[in-house]
Amino acid sequence: MAVGTAIIDDDGEDVSSRGRILLFDVKATKNDSFGAEINLVYDKDISMGPVTILHTLDSQSCSRLLVGAGNEITVEQWGGGKLTQVGFFHCQMQVQEITVLKNFLLLSDALEGISFLVWRESDKSLTLLAKDYDPTIVYASGMISRAASLSFICHDDRQNLQFFSYAPGELAARGGNKLVCRADIHLGSETTSLQNHLCRSSLIINSANEVSTIAALKLQDSFYGKGDDDVRFAVHYGTSDGGYGTISPINENIYWRLTALQSVMSNALESDCALSHRSWRLYRRTTKRGSCKNNDRKKGVVDGDLVLKYSNMSISEQEDLASSIGSTVDLILDNLLEISCAASVL
Repeated sequence: MAVGTAIIDDDGEDVSSRGRILLFDVKATKNDSFGAEINLVYDKDISMGPVTILHTLDSQSCSRLLVGAGNEITVEQWGGGKLTQVGFFHCQMQVQEITVLKNFLLLSDALEGISFLVWRESDKSLTLLAKDYDPTIVYASGMISRAASLSFICHDDRQNLQFFSYAPGELAARGGNKLVCRADIHLGSETTSLQNHLCRSSLIINSANEVSTIAALKLQDSFYGKGDDDVRFAVHYGTSDGGYGTISPINENIYWRLTALQSVMSNALESDCALSHRSWRLYRRTTKRGSCKNNDRKKGVVDGDLVLKYSNMSISEQEDLASSIGSTVDLILDNLLEISCAASVL
């Protein structure tokens, strides 16, 4: 177990702040199955700044420690009873959060947005692939995926969510070194962490043993588990006002169907205090001069809070709304059920 600390001098800014890494050995006690014995194994001083984030990087059967301290990311390797630095990356500002997927890293900067990096085992280097060049105060970042498609999420100080993708072949990517913004939405709440979970389908959500259920489904359908919707990863989060939510990817057919439903429901339902559903979810632009110059709203996100109200409406209202978008009640309810199952974490 690794712990990062910060050491701040009492005399003010005359002495720069420093950090320290503590490595503990955790062993279960023999007398009590619920107890544990913790022993300090090693400690290392970090001079770059306070340690703000620690993460594990697994590459080619070797586990290393990622350390975010100040504006530096270092890769530490354990060997010979000590930690040795084998790689580093220099950031623009303070490291806020690190998300790891295989040998790829998503880095959130305190004032400079998010960056997408890759760890190369051949030369022990962290290489920048692309980043968001619009200055953004990032509170949380994460990744969602559907089959081979991967998207990066950025939650900022204006309670917005932005969705980026790495597309080096597109013109908007400026030669591949810029993350392309695909969608945005106003969340309306603040969060500091986006955690990943596997999206489960309605076929296994109520199963007592998911492993055996998946095995039985593969025997009945040889194509089960090979579709794009069978392997999806979403993120869930808690908000500062006591809320809870999830963000999950959906396929294009479901998206356009629910977008049409969202449009007609925003007109059909009475809103609180006569406020507009559309305006509430629009991306909030920054008030800082010279920041986020590209303020084109992308939208592209379905408001789950709104469309899930469809299941609580009367049958006649459901039929009217379904016919107005050229769909059926059963198909819409089936899509909403899949979204609810994908949002389930426990």
